[in-house]
Amino acid sequence: MRNGILRAACVIMAFSFGSGASADVDLITTDACLNERLAQGENPTVCVDQAHQRCLTMPGDMSASAILCFGQAREAWNIGIAANMERIKETADERLATIAAVELKYDMLGNLMQCDRMEELAKAASEATGDQIARQRAQCEASAAGLVYLRVKLRSRSLQ
Repeated sequence: MRNGILRAACVIMAFSFGSGASADVDLITTDACLNERLAQGENPTVCVDQAHQRCLTMPGDMSASAILCFGQAREAWNIGIAANMERIKETADERLATIAAVELKYDMLGNLMQCDRMEELAKAASEATGDQIARQRAQCEASAAGLVYLRVKLRSRSLQ
């Protein structure tokens, strides 16, 4: 059962986000940021924004490039999530690994639902263009994956 849940979590990750070109997020730098924030008792979510800095600073008229950038970042987060889930699977007992897989699944789904909500509200009640909304969606999906990466990384560390 555990392997089935873990596989399902990985499949959800792969199909929810598709595949990107090359990864744009440096997971080692993000891990260092996470360690620093935790040591200082600060919220580590800023590490995701730091990892997305290149994408976030692209000019507004470069939406297609920004969308690609966020897609590459999202793919890097997915690779990191999968690696940490594999580590959990190898080191934790079956019950804990199953719990981690379930948590991953619902963390990701919850985050993606917020992206859906943001997109629908932007379409219904904003002056944003289609390109702007697509850029916001790509940023939201990359951030969703980044936040899940942080959570999975913390879970993985707690098992060591």
